[in-house]
Amino acid sequence: MHQGKEIIFEDLLRQSGRKATPGRVAILKILQAHGQPMTVSEITQRMNGKLNQVTIYRALEAMKRSGFVHKVDLQHSHAHYELITGIAHHHHVVCEQCGIVEDIDHCNIQNLDRITLKKLKQFRSIKSHALEFFGTCDNCVKSGLS
Repeated sequence: MHQGKEIIFEDLLRQSGRKATPGRVAILKILQAHGQPMTVSEITQRMNGKLNQVTIYRALEAMKRSGFVHKVDLQHSHAHYELITGIAHHHHVVCEQCGIVEDIDHCNIQNLDRITLKKLKQFRSIKSHALEFFGTCDNCVKSGLS
């Protein structure tokens, strides 16, 4: 997506063959404003009752298939979603105590992909990967929660 200028979500949705419904546009704007992975419940709260959770979940899954959002597994009992922006592929570090999330905006895993492929017997290529790190943030360490 476009970085550094206003994103016109209506145009992007239409260009991808998706309907630019007010709900989908609102979800994308909420994800953009938050800047971190969000749960369906968090998005529902920000929608102020305009869409129910089932509709939001379905819209997120459709936009995931279209490449607008990414589903992130932060090892909670629920999925998180984030807007795919002009930022390069990235990962997250999650505090196991308080749940704070920080982006890692670099990904130099190509060597691992190459090494992994050499050891695999039934695969010829790796197209994508998901990698999240878990630990304890500075505030939790200072508070003695580690």
